[in-house]
Amino acid sequence: MKKLHALVLGFPLACFSLNTLAAATWIDNRYAHTTASEKNQYKVGLGHIFDNGAGVLASAMYDLGQDFDQMKSTFQEFEGWYPLPLNEKWSVTPGGLTDIDSNGTKLAPYISLDYKFSKQLSFSGRYRYNHMTHKERDFNGEMDYNDSHQFDLFMNYQATEKLWLQLNPEFFVNTNDFNAANGQKTHWEPSIVARYRMDKHWLPYAEIAWLDQDQNHDDQVRFRLGIRYYLD
Repeated sequence: MKKLHALVLGFPLACFSLNTLAAATWIDNRYAHTTASEKNQYKVGLGHIFDNGAGVLASAMYDLGQDFDQMKSTFQEFEGWYPLPLNEKWSVTPGGLTDIDSNGTKLAPYISLDYKFSKQLSFSGRYRYNHMTHKERDFNGEMDYNDSHQFDLFMNYQATEKLWLQLNPEFFVNTNDFNAANGQKTHWEPSIVARYRMDKHWLPYAEIAWLDQDQNHDDQVRFRLGIRYYLD
């Protein structure tokens, strides 16, 4: 695994409805499969959230190969976040994240506006700018930064005492002369997540996401299965 290089702020909304004001440390293991490309990935992470809702998270991603015949390190990711309450219902969360791989580093500062409708229902709108620190060749043959604007909506719903649901549509806009996998400068990535708190330690979860179409016009669907373990 590559040496861990840096830490910048970010906001993992997976913890928003679970531990906003309660200190917790967890280890996360997650498997993902994406159709069309038939990618298989494994991600492991360690995170901590503080009493005021601020926290940090470090993760490592591995490519398992289409036939599960490898475990190749692809990138390391670092996050942190710091919510700023405005009143009992509204808060603003500045942050960002960084991904480090063999090609270079991605820096993604962002800010979210969060609203709590009730104890069971919360909503967040987030703007994030994804900046690549290295240049790539665009569709005109010129070297440039493959940056993008990212707009997220998060709807978190506590269905039962132990079950949480989340709807997260994401919209991307490329800033320079680059296309997404669908051959266009814009694309959608909506996802649905379900998390179930078994006890004070174990939290399994599942996610399904549509990642738009690839260049062959095949739908890319990503399935994720994970389990989070909270330490004492």
